[in-house]
Amino acid sequence: MEIFKINYYIGFLFLTILLLLTGCSDFLEPYEVTGKYDAQIVWNNPEMAEGVLLKAYDILPTNYLMPSEFGADDAVTNNLTHTIINVATGGWSSRNNPLSNYTTWYSALIQVNIFLENVDQVKWSSSEIKKNLFRDRLKGEAYGLRAYLGYLLLQEVGGKSETGELLGYPIVTSSTLDTESAKLPRNTYADCVAQIFDDCNKANELLPLRWTDEGLNSEEKETKGARYHNRINGITTKLIKARVALTAASDAFKESGITMQETAELAAEIIALNGFDKMDAKDVQFYLQARTSNLSYFDDNSEVFWYSTIVPQKNAWESDYYPPSLNGKGLVSPSQNLVDAFGDKTGNPMSVSTLYDPANPYQNRDPRLDKYIFHNNSKTDKNIILNLKNGDKDPVGKTIYSTRTGYYMRKLLDGNVVLPPTTGVVSTPHYYVYARFTEALLIFAEAANQVVGPDGSIGGFTARDIINRIRTRAGITSTNYVDGLDATDLASLIRNERRIELCFEGFRFWDLRRWSDLTTMNETVRGLDLQTLTSFDVEQRNYEPYMIYGPIPYSETLKYNIIQNRGWD
Repeated sequence: MEIFKINYYIGFLFLTILLLLTGCSDFLEPYEVTGKYDAQIVWNNPEMAEGVLLKAYDILPTNYLMPSEFGADDAVTNNLTHTIINVATGGWSSRNNPLSNYTTWYSALIQVNIFLENVDQVKWSSSEIKKNLFRDRLKGEAYGLRAYLGYLLLQEVGGKSETGELLGYPIVTSSTLDTESAKLPRNTYADCVAQIFDDCNKANELLPLRWTDEGLNSEEKETKGARYHNRINGITTKLIKARVALTAASDAFKESGITMQETAELAAEIIALNGFDKMDAKDVQFYLQARTSNLSYFDDNSEVFWYSTIVPQKNAWESDYYPPSLNGKGLVSPSQNLVDAFGDKTGNPMSVSTLYDPANPYQNRDPRLDKYIFHNNSKTDKNIILNLKNGDKDPVGKTIYSTRTGYYMRKLLDGNVVLPPTTGVVSTPHYYVYARFTEALLIFAEAANQVVGPDGSIGGFTARDIINRIRTRAGITSTNYVDGLDATDLASLIRNERRIELCFEGFRFWDLRRWSDLTTMNETVRGLDLQTLTSFDVEQRNYEPYMIYGPIPYSETLKYNIIQNRGWD
């Protein structure tokens, strides 16, 4: 990994970020010495000390459309110079890997470790009660963040060596690493899972399930109340644990020792704690909520667990992903492959649907299709009809911003946004969601169905009932199709539901790999010719079997003899 030598000086960049995050305007002024601040000053000032942890938050992703979205079969990009195209079409290597954030995650992890090593010495308040409350809450956040970063690292580099050993990442739980001690070997995959689980458990002991003021006294509201609503919380760390368990129990990683039984039990606990009966139709478009009052929405909402700071007025996502007729760059072209995954409105897949009309391919479809994908004749929130067949800007190949497949992404975007040069420009609040309830439901369904079948109960829930509720929430009018499936067919449907519900949120690329589904990994991305209503090939995929597992970055292998995953240079 990147060699870090931490000398306990926090520089100007950190302090700039700290000011932005805390809103403090003058508390740094007395301490400035040539742009740096020494350890004694930092840890004697609670606001600056908390800023060390906030810096780790700042490193986390805040954009759904990571390069991995264009590496699977759900979408391509019209940015033909993007390096992910070379990766997806056969050029993936440890030297050319735009999917890698290895050193970034380690940078954040070291930041968390610095905080954990010093949190106990900070005088968080003159009140002993509040001091302990502040300390415990912040320690809980730090352990939770370290678990999340461990998950990101394990997802990126977990794999098998040339000898077949299942390895993870080098576990780091301290902050000071000199040149020699930084040359750490990779821990086993099982060790990494255990470390992430341990951090999740420590976080759970210290964090509330959700940030709320309900039932708290004034001191508790100040130290661990609703004001911290966009920090990692207890229910999120439980989801991180279930997420890691699902991957560890999947085909590509099952030698880890984690079982689907354990995974289902972890997810069932989340379902029970969160409240199964709170599922709501608006959760299908979770990203459109919290537009007016941050706290009141998240107090009542059961779908969103953890999310980024809400940006009050933003239109950057719409600018990148809207169709060009709406003044966007159309950077995401959803595939016909993904569109075909949406069945009809009664719940039947397209292969057995009696409602599907090839001449009118978007009628009588799963309601989520209209919510997640712009297709020909889609109506926007502003009642504009999109002409993707014969329009001036939107059809395939019309401009550099036009779709490559015949589709544009609609999910995650706010239809109320109006982009320049149109008059009456509108920007709206936006936020990034790190964890939400639907993922827990899908984790449970996949794991429980594999262990006890469609109707076997774990924690009082069954896989069939979970999937029916997800689809009913989406507006599908019948459960007949799901009710007739055996365990094998339900497993396929669960994977399809996961694809639909979590599309464009960064899961598909990694799901195909944990399932060891090389066939789908190599499925050519297709589009639809709207003149003939026939599909056409857009971009071929070319992945070798060893690419089930990602590489250790080549730059790291140059520093010391770290074990590489098999097949990579």
